[in-house]
Amino acid sequence: MTSKSYRRRPDVLWRRSLDAVLCLPPGASEPVTLAATGPEVWDLLERPCSVDQLASELAQRHGIDAQTVARDVLPLLERLAVLGLVGPVL
Repeated sequence: MTSKSYRRRPDVLWRRSLDAVLCLPPGASEPVTLAATGPEVWDLLERPCSVDQLASELAQRHGIDAQTVARDVLPLLERLAVLGLVGPVL
């Protein structure tokens, strides 16, 4: 697993709906919808969180293996970073 940490960008506008989170990165004209486990990930990223910590928490919540979760969550975090929703914590 990896210890790289991420956090929500404070300049992202966002709103929770019933089963999703709508996010508008700075300078974007269209919102990004986070559904399924996306809202859980978004909530956890309120504070800096390493991939390991995030995977461990989600694995515990859903009763699955943390390494499996980490393999799925890392590409999600990288995609959210490309979209300007989260940033690495240096």
